[in-house]
Amino acid sequence: MWGGRDRVRAGRRAPPTYRAAAEGARGEAGRAGADASVQLPAVRRVWAGIGQAVESAAIAAAGLVVCALVMLAVWGVDQGFDGDPLLQWRIAADAWLLGHGVDLGITPGREAVIAVGAEQVGQSFVVTLGAWGIGLLTLWLHWRSGRRLASLPILDASIAAVLGAAATGAVGLVAGMSAQHATAAPNLVQSALLPAAVALVGMGAALLAAHGHDWLAAAARGLTLEAQWLRTIRAALRTGLGATAGVLGVGALLVGVGLLLRFTDGLLLLESLGVTHVGVVVVFLVQLALAPVAIVWGASWAIGPGFMVGAGSSVSPLGTDLGPVPALPLLAAIDPGAEPWMSVVVALPVLAAVVVGAFARQSTLAGTPERPVHWWELVVAALGGAVLAGALLGLAAMLSTGAAGPGRLGETGPDAVLVAAWGALEIGVGLLLGMLAGGRGSAALAVERGGSSIREVFGFGTSRGAADAAGGAGSGEAADAPAEWREDEAGTQEVAPVSVERDAAAPSGVDEDASADADDDAATATATDADRDADTDPAQRGAAHPEPEGDHRPR
Repeated sequence: MWGGRDRVRAGRRAPPTYRAAAEGARGEAGRAGADASVQLPAVRRVWAGIGQAVESAAIAAAGLVVCALVMLAVWGVDQGFDGDPLLQWRIAADAWLLGHGVDLGITPGREAVIAVGAEQVGQSFVVTLGAWGIGLLTLWLHWRSGRRLASLPILDASIAAVLGAAATGAVGLVAGMSAQHATAAPNLVQSALLPAAVALVGMGAALLAAHGHDWLAAAARGLTLEAQWLRTIRAALRTGLGATAGVLGVGALLVGVGLLLRFTDGLLLLESLGVTHVGVVVVFLVQLALAPVAIVWGASWAIGPGFMVGAGSSVSPLGTDLGPVPALPLLAAIDPGAEPWMSVVVALPVLAAVVVGAFARQSTLAGTPERPVHWWELVVAALGGAVLAGALLGLAAMLSTGAAGPGRLGETGPDAVLVAAWGALEIGVGLLLGMLAGGRGSAALAVERGGSSIREVFGFGTSRGAADAAGGAGSGEAADAPAEWREDEAGTQEVAPVSVERDAAAPSGVDEDASADADDDAATATATDADRDADTDPAQRGAAHPEPEGDHRPR
């Protein structure tokens, strides 16, 4: 009977316990989590790209809205909202596109020819001089977006940056298509590409600033470069960027000083335009948009090559030859004459580079007693920084060159090649002088041995001959030591090193047994010495081993 009941119970399936159910739930959750972890990077990548595209499109649209609001104020105050409102929108879109380097083709109408009374005014021309103040605003806002993207993985951040640039290009294309007119038409291809390039440069610069150190270290490991070369490359990059900023700061200083000294001439030019109060604000905003171009022209003037304001003109520290120029108050900073003291201005970029080189010597190239700075590191850092600064200044000069109007105004701006060449030369000299002067009293150069090989000079390790020479020098120093030092060293015995690692690796129980055995051995050695002394001295032998008083034999 009981056996049949047991068989029935054995045939039934036991319900799952709580532990088994929990383990099953954890298994299903783990499989779901694995699937989610596989899908998470793709979802994050999609949402990051969508968010950056929306943000970039909003940045571009905000720039267009600001330009449109300015034109709306002019239209309402000066014209009483009379005329075509689309004309104001087209002017705003043209201004925004010019701020991103887009070429604008202009064909004056018959009304302009009749008003001026010259047939040459009716000829078509292209404005290629960019009002980069608007573009720098877009660049700065996208740089801030790039700093936020830097917290994402590099693949996700790169995809988001590309999608953001594409959204900016789409807004630019729409603005270019809406601004097409018979009298003024922006280039549609450039309308799509150049705003996108500005946005991409801003986000790329932010990503490079956040991960540049890691990327440079990874490139150094991939190319098997030594630490000294990595330090030198980092110093060259920093000094190049710093020297470029310094020279552009010199240009801004010169433009500000010129406007201050010739403030009256600027007011006369503004009055000659005959603008209203709102027109004064618009002229001020136009000059703000052209301020980056004026700063680059000032830097080119300080470097030496100068710039042109129309074909056949020349503005440089050595002389000024100007023709008719546009009635823009910003151009009042140009001194029509050449003073003898202007040639001294060429030293300002060199002084700026000296300051940058001294700071680099005190920070990046300071060196340590274990890793001192060699002379070749200073030369390579100065040369690399000069080449980088020259290239950046040449690029800035190229972007600040173009056509500002018809006729002779088709050629304005500095010569990019001359600016790059002279800038690299002056900055290189200044950086080298600053690095040499900045190391005194804080970090001296490493002492080069007379027999240094080419491999040692360029930091590729120590040659065999130099190692032998160093060993021979050590032997010579030992031979020249005083006699008592040599005797002490000869009498000194070499102590065998204690294996700390083996003791540290042993278990705690083994350590206790070993210490106990050591104590027993020490006690045994002490007793042996006492017995030896007792054998030699009877008195001590009796004191060490007293006779028993009674019979202590076991019964």
